Amino acid sequence: GAAQSLVACAATFAGERQSQFALAYLRLALRLDPEREEAWLLVGDLLNQAEDHRGAIDAFGRIPVASPQYATAQSKLAWTYQQSGDKPRALEIARQSVAAAPDDRDAQIALADLLRANERWDESVAVLTPLIAREVDRPDWRVLYLRGMALERAGRWAEAERDLSAALKINPDEPEMLNFLGYSWIDRNERLPEALAMVQKAVAARPQSGAMLDSLGWAYYRLGNYTLAVEKLERAVEMEPGDPDVNGHLGDAYWRAGRQIEARFQWRRVLSLEPDAKQKAEAEAKLKDGLGAAGSAAPSTIARN
Repeated sequence: GAAQSLVACAATFAGERQSQFALAYLRLALRLDPEREEAWLLVGDLLNQAEDHRGAIDAFGRIPVASPQYATAQSKLAWTYQQSGDKPRALEIARQSVAAAPDDRDAQIALADLLRANERWDESVAVLTPLIAREVDRPDWRVLYLRGMALERAGRWAEAERDLSAALKINPDEPEMLNFLGYSWIDRNERLPEALAMVQKAVAARPQSGAMLDSLGWAYYRLGNYTLAVEKLERAVEMEPGDPDVNGHLGDAYWRAGRQIEARFQWRRVLSLEPDAKQKAEAEAKLKDGLGAAGSAAPSTIARN
């Protein structure tokens, strides 16, 4: 019908990032059919992108409990509360969704991802572990990757490495995963040639990713090739100018390359970028004493997700 045609046009405009046109078509569609669920979901997505979280919450809340789209709507609703800063409400909704449908795989994954986003790493792992156990004969690389990231941040590296390696074996060309595992090895000074090849592959697939370029630059740094490290890290900073870790990496590379004035500038910049306590302490220590012997730069705190 007419409403469906309008929703299809809105989806096209949304795909072209013409949000205002998309919303106008969706409003027309909803006048014709106020119960059209895919329209409300798309309205919520667009309002969320525009940081109109209250409007997005209202839109996602229009999906009835009996709808097949309800679990999707609740996941989107939880993430909207998360993005608006109401993290307790986000987790409450996600937990309620799992309690209401304990066999709903998507609800479990959404809860685990929210717990990870709230730095509740072990709780995230606990949600995912039974799910992975049930799917042992047909493992999903995405779920293994999600648990691997949570395990890595929880400091359970041996377990994380197993999950990440298993996920990469299933999907060896996934750039985000290549970057995450490769960077994790690089930051630990482990398996550097293999890790370098992995992040090179990731950068080739996503050349506009500042985080992946940072991983590549940090690999060259760990390998002692400070000229190439500076080259890659300068490009990474251009793409991620507000990232304290990327700026700190460039500072370290400048120092090793003998460019100490520029190194101190980068470390001072880290302090202006709202660093966490560890990043702040590392930058202050470097400004006071410089770097020690080559290869002794402190491990980064950056999360590759």
